[in-house]
Amino acid sequence: MRVADEARWRGQSAVAAALVVGLYWGAAWLVGETIELTRTIVAFAAVAIPTFAFASLGAVRRIREAVTRATPPPRASVHETHANSRDRRMRLSGVVLTGIIALLILERFTDWGGVMAGLIAGLLLALGIADWREANLWDAAERERETRIYVLVRPDALTPRLGIREVYEAPRPGHTGDHAYEPSPFDLEI
Repeated sequence: MRVADEARWRGQSAVAAALVVGLYWGAAWLVGETIELTRTIVAFAAVAIPTFAFASLGAVRRIREAVTRATPPPRASVHETHANSRDRRMRLSGVVLTGIIALLILERFTDWGGVMAGLIAGLLLALGIADWREANLWDAAERERETRIYVLVRPDALTPRLGIREVYEAPRPGHTGDHAYEPSPFDLEI
């Protein structure tokens, strides 16, 4: 799995989930639920600011270190197909959304006035923006080295490890500009 693509997908999913939580909060406010705007904003900021700082603080250094220690892909590895990738990402989305729904139901029954929605939206938005930024850094590293950078995803894992330290790189087969149909270094030579 290309590192940049995985980080970009994770960022897009987190931002989308944060927007959905924000829409839930707005809909609850429109129908007259007890919503405390100040507490929600404070909860959002209390989670978003430190999360973004911790998630993006060492990203450049971490990526630089990972790329300098990059090795060719192991011979025993197999490229993840689009179907396997889609299935893995759907399972991850299901787990995350189930957790979000459970927390929002808890907030509804405890009458916290939107605090949980603010906490969830702040966490997901900060992580999503940090992941988008990290995906751009991985893309820049690929362009600079003229390689493709990959990470291994274990067979039963929902996502590669956060804070990737072990990456694999392979040279790009050509420099035509259109890399859509290039074989992956993980493809088996059959």
